[in-house]
Formats: sequence, C-alpha cells, structure tokens
Amino acid sequence: MTDMTVDDVLETGTVQVSDDIRLSYERRGSGTDIVLLNNFFVDRKSWRAYTGDLAAAARLTAYDLRGQGESTPLADEPVWEEHISDLKALFDGLGIEKAFLVGTSFSTLLCRDFAIAHPDRVHGLVLASPALSPYGPQRLRRLTKSWLHTLDTSGLAVLHDQVYPLVCSDRAVEEVGTAGFLGYKQNFLGIHTVESLRAGLLASTKAPLDPQTLTQVRQPTLLFVGGDDFSLSLDATERLTKLLPDATAVIVPHGGHAAFVEESEWFNREVLAFVRRVTGTDE
Repeated sequence: MTDMTVDDVLETGTVQVSDDIRLSYERRGSGTDIVLLNNFFVDRKSWRAYTGDLAAAARLTAYDLRGQGESTPLADEPVWEEHISDLKALFDGLGIEKAFLVGTSFSTLLCRDFAIAHPDRVHGLVLASPALSPYGPQRLRRLTKSWLHTLDTSGLAVLHDQVYPLVCSDRAVEEVGTAGFLGYKQNFLGIHTVESLRAGLLASTKAPLDPQTLTQVRQPTLLFVGGDDFSLSLDATERLTKLLPDATAVIVPHGGHAAFVEESEWFNREVLAFVRRVTGTDE
C-alpha cells in the first residue's frame, strides 16, 4: 500500500511484518539508504523537522514501531526482540539491501542489536545521545521505571513535565522559554497515548544493557552526543567509544540529550560526512 504526496515527494505506506502487525512508514529523497529509528518518545513524522539536508543527499526511511503512531497497536506486553525482527521485515518488504541506521536514545539499542544480528545489512551506525552506559544498566533501568510510574499514576502531561528539563539542554531551555516548553508539550500530547508510551517504555526495560555487547558491533559507528546530556557524561562517552571496535564521537558542547534536534544542521553535516566516508564517496 503506497501513496504519494506532493510535499517533499513523500512516499507513505505500510509493511506487513507479521500475521497481526503492520508498520507505517514514510520515505524521502534518493541515494544511499538511511533508516531512521524512533525512540519511544517520538514518532516517524518527528524526523521531518531536522533531517532536511539528509533527504537532499540520501533516501530516508522512517517508520512507527509496533504499538506506536500509525502502526498496529499492541494487544500484549511488548517483546524487545520483536522490534529487531520487525526491522528485518521492513528491510525485506521495502527492498532495502543495506542501509545506515540512525537511532536516538533507546532506539540506539535497536540499531546495535540489528547490526549484530544482521551485519550484512548495515553499512554503519549513527548513535545520537545513546541510552547506553559503559558501566552497567542500573541507572537507566531506574530512570525508565520512574517514568513508567509517573505515566501510570499521573498521566502524559506530568510525565512530559518531568522529562522535558532532562532531555533539553540548560541552554535550550533558557532560549525557548515558556513558549517553547508549551509547544513541545502540545506536540508530545498530540503524538502519544498512555498505552502507546507505556508499550515503548516497557520494551525499553527489556533491552539488553550489558556494555560488553558493544564489542560485537563490527560496523563503523558515529556517536553524536551533547556535552550537557543528562544521561551520558563525557567520560562515559569516551568509554563507550573505546568499547566499540570502530567508533568516533562528536561532542556538541552545549547540547542536551536532544542535541541532534538542538543542533540539527550540525547533526546533518556529521551524518552525511560519515556516510560519505564509509561508502568512499567523499567529495
């Protein structure tokens, strides 16, 4: 099922990935394939605002995870490994032989696990503000469980208010002020339900977080990390880079956990340079 819109030559459709799950996707641009993986706090449409330069030089595919956005809602508790098999089915359904994977926060773990499971399908990884620790899983697990508790006891609006000052950098919070805060909140409430966000957060609690898993990633990897990221210190970033066999890190001095949004032009430049370097098409 595919239909075209005039805006940005956007191709939209769905792919059947299992008997009861269909994933909604969209594609823009042409050239080297880049697949964009949502974290559990955004949907596929969110990428449009900060990947314009990428779409001018590559073919971008974004999709809603199962239980998210316009993909099939989940009837049962999510299983982490199903997200990996879904991505494989999406590649096959859309005829993507090999692609770069771009993930943010918890979706960087999906990038990692897909690259390990299907190394022949991945050129390289871009891990933006990865939800990874070189020390172990306890901090991330406790954070996620606290967000689930807030969601279940107080709802989406309160969860947003809890997460917003963590995800956005100190500088960004000051620059956008109250108007920016309310704009982000309106968008957050517009793309989520309690059920869809709970499914995503529950799935993230099942993600493997053993730091040594990173040593199994053989593809070139680019880390794009904010210097003001609440979840990943500069020391931890350096340690992650050393765990990965072939990795480089770009540090955004004042960027937060959403540095790829706050500095989207910088992010686009780094990703394109990485793609060209890995594919041998440097200008």
